[in-house]
Amino acid sequence: MAPKAGGDSAKVNSSVYKNKSKPADVRLSNINAAKAVSDAIRTSLGPRGMDKMIQAANGEVTITNDGATILKQMSVIHPAAKMLVELSRAQDIEAGDGTTSVVVIAGALLDAAEKLLQKGIHPTVISDGFHKALQMALQVVEGMSTPVDLSDEVALLNAAATSLNSKVVSQHSSILAPIAVQAICAVMDPIPGGVGARVDLRDVKVIERIGGTVEDTELIQGLVIPHRSANVNGPHRIEKAKVGLIQFCISPPKTDMDHNVIVSDYAAMDRVLKEERQYILNIVKQIKKAGCNVLLVQKSILRDALSDLAVHFLDKIKTMVIKDIEREDIEFVCKTLGCRPIASLDHFTAENLVNVDLVEEVNEPAGRYIKMTGCSNGGRTVSVLVRGTSGAVVAEAARSLHDALCVVRCVARRPALLPGGGAPEAAASAALARAAIAAPGADHYCLRAFADALEVVPSTLAENAGLNPIETVTELRAAHATGAAGCGSGVNVRRGRVTDMRHEHVLQPLHVTASALGLATETVRAILKIDDIVNTMN
Repeated sequence: MAPKAGGDSAKVNSSVYKNKSKPADVRLSNINAAKAVSDAIRTSLGPRGMDKMIQAANGEVTITNDGATILKQMSVIHPAAKMLVELSRAQDIEAGDGTTSVVVIAGALLDAAEKLLQKGIHPTVISDGFHKALQMALQVVEGMSTPVDLSDEVALLNAAATSLNSKVVSQHSSILAPIAVQAICAVMDPIPGGVGARVDLRDVKVIERIGGTVEDTELIQGLVIPHRSANVNGPHRIEKAKVGLIQFCISPPKTDMDHNVIVSDYAAMDRVLKEERQYILNIVKQIKKAGCNVLLVQKSILRDALSDLAVHFLDKIKTMVIKDIEREDIEFVCKTLGCRPIASLDHFTAENLVNVDLVEEVNEPAGRYIKMTGCSNGGRTVSVLVRGTSGAVVAEAARSLHDALCVVRCVARRPALLPGGGAPEAAASAALARAAIAAPGADHYCLRAFADALEVVPSTLAENAGLNPIETVTELRAAHATGAAGCGSGVNVRRGRVTDMRHEHVLQPLHVTASALGLATETVRAILKIDDIVNTMN
């Protein structure tokens, strides 16, 4: 019986390995799908990159050249292409900038991997070779970085301005870059005895308002609530205000969902109304007794947070009321004002209120909003009021400002700057090309392919700026050929030639470039390891 069993297993093995071309086809399909995504946003890279107009199913139009925003809204079906969308999102979370670069680098690495596969090199060997190349590239990039003192605002401004130069609102970078630097410096928490600082971007509240131009964008050391007060005849400006934040409603209580109260005669009706009036009056008396003259009310789902009668009484005691504070904003409001939310009337006492120098309702053509400044015991938070002529402009200005904030945060986390304009990629490419000459076996091909792939960044920058990419990359290669650590030559799209980017003050954080190289290589290695796509039953 034994020989027969052996024969059966031989048949099974032959059927498993019969279709040898399938893994190669799947790999090629994955690479082509991912490259298509990369090519779609490649034209958006750099200061001369093109913008994309994205039309949503509901007809809403977004104009942007932010890689993460484009890919997030793009309809992608192929699973390998979705990996590049996730890659862009990962870069957005990790660094906040370089979302287009990371996808472009990944596309170039996949193209290089495809050529290596055609030479008959095994995917695992290519994957390991790319990992070695990444380690060398990161060493080169770290070697050419310049340490930064976080008190040096000029260096931070240069980094923020470089990020904004590739955006739709690049002409306003002289206004937005200082705002980004001031905002991060205001919320920065230096690490004791360590290098860098902790920055939580949730401490910077960006509020979008249509009306005015991007130049009217302002930084406010305090709290901005983007809607008007609920008062009818109440005050619109209060100095030396006592502010309270409540989480209960000033309106008559309701029955449970499935209960009704049937009132059959006028006497009972009158009694219900009197009870309601007395209930609200007791709450308002307690508010007056505590000395509160600015009241913030959390948004309520089950019933009205404020009844008309409550507004009438609060107007009488000259208290400004701002209702519909969103639940997710409560933490920011508490941190900014230095207060605690009051959950019941029993706790509404003078010691639970906070002092604010000025609370005013600002009236604009686009509507009113509340501004609070001079919070005596508030935390480290700031509000940025972004303005623009239309919804699309305001949204893009807010996205660009978010990227600039992220860039300054990256410098705070890892205080080192690199020259921009494709200089780090060109330097890493030149170093890898030199290392490839002495590398043994398949590593020689992998290092060489990785080096060529990195040149996609300067090449694309030149192409998008209308320069000759071959000439520019050749000139850049020559500038970095000496291997000098301090060489900061990159593509200067303004002058249309290769210059030292440090002298042009075009600087980018080390963290953004290192993160982009690491994440792109990781994704490419993951795609190379896939040899089959299996669909589930449901």
